[in-house]
Amino acid sequence: MEFNLLSFDNLLSGLLTKQELEEHLSHVIRYIEDEFDFQSMGIYLKVPNSDIYRMKISRNTSYTFAKNSIFKNNDPMLEELMHFKILDIKSPGRYIFEKEYSHLLVLPLYHNDDLLGFIFIDKHNEVFEIEEMTKIKSYASIISLIVQLDLQSNEIEQHRGIYVSEKIYSFKAFLERSEVIFSMMKRYKRHLAIAVIKIENCKNIVRTIGEDKTNDLLKQISHIIKNDLRETDIIGKIRKDSFAVLMPETSSENGIITVNRVNERIMKLPMLKICKICWGIANKDDNIDNAEDLIKFAEHAADDSNRNENSNITIYK
Repeated sequence: MEFNLLSFDNLLSGLLTKQELEEHLSHVIRYIEDEFDFQSMGIYLKVPNSDIYRMKISRNTSYTFAKNSIFKNNDPMLEELMHFKILDIKSPGRYIFEKEYSHLLVLPLYHNDDLLGFIFIDKHNEVFEIEEMTKIKSYASIISLIVQLDLQSNEIEQHRGIYVSEKIYSFKAFLERSEVIFSMMKRYKRHLAIAVIKIENCKNIVRTIGEDKTNDLLKQISHIIKNDLRETDIIGKIRKDSFAVLMPETSSENGIITVNRVNERIMKLPMLKICKICWGIANKDDNIDNAEDLIKFAEHAADDSNRNENSNITIYK
């Protein structure tokens, strides 16, 4: 397999543009799809501040598998990947993802001594040649750099504390305050709900109306949220395209009423015609240990809302 300098230059040039993590990963995967014959492939990334790894993006895997497949640090495969060596597995293999295979490669994504995630790729009947394996290692290194840069970018955002223009908390500040309130609500057995609102395809909105108008749209949405909630509710910007609202002493029923009221006002914004707003709601119960998990469950529900044609509000169950 010859090294194509022009193709490699195009790959790197595409990564120098300002895009979301998922778009950068998709960009690299498109090059992998063009160069390799494979059965299935997927990228798992570590969930921040946890020992869990979830599927971020994949090819030729089912939706159910991608959603439910998780790994933890104490899993045997993850313990092997902690040595930062490629796992070269022939059938019958000691590890399997969704499909039987003749040859499976699992490559760690890492920076310094931190395992960021991993990428797997397999073949159904054939095996990967040495040259192919070398090139796949190069792609894994590029993906590692992409993920690490995204983590550092988010870290910078989180250390800004409160967004001055919007007067809402950054993710780090929001999470710190949420954990304190979560502990109090759990101790005194009070209700607690978290709602996440996500603006789908935010990058496409920027391309359509420009970055300034997109920022204005986000400010209008945050303004509606702030002015329609109680003073005890906490608002945070947890992603570039997502807000979260922590609602202490709020039951499931009241949380839905609040979200419906805010959603109705937001949907009246003129620019909402070019984008989709998705809500996810999660409520504290005995199986949830901390506020961060509650936020994650609300985010998963918001993602499910994007696939729901009947409603843009989903409750995590």
